[in-house]
Amino acid sequence: MDPNPDLRTLLETLSPSARDKLRRVLVMDQADRDVVAARLMRFRDETGDGLADAIDLLSLHPELRRRVARLLPEIDAAG
Repeated sequence: MDPNPDLRTLLETLSPSARDKLRRVLVMDQADRDVVAARLMRFRDETGDGLADAIDLLSLHPELRRRVARLLPEIDAAG
C-alpha cells in the first residue's frame, strides 16, 4: 500500500507524456534540474511556475524526489 495516496492521485492527473517528462527531469543532476526550473519560470504562467516550484521542492528533498521518480513509471505500468 502506498504510504501517501494523495501524491499518487496527484501524479495520476498528469498525462502520460507529462509524467515521462517529469521523471526525466527528476533523474537529472541538480544543475540540470535548476536549468529546467529556470526555463519554466520564463513562461510566467501558473503551470510553468507550479512545475518549477515542484521541481525545486523535490530537489530539496532527495528521498521524495527519488520516490516520485520511481512512482511515475509504476503509474504508467498500472494504467
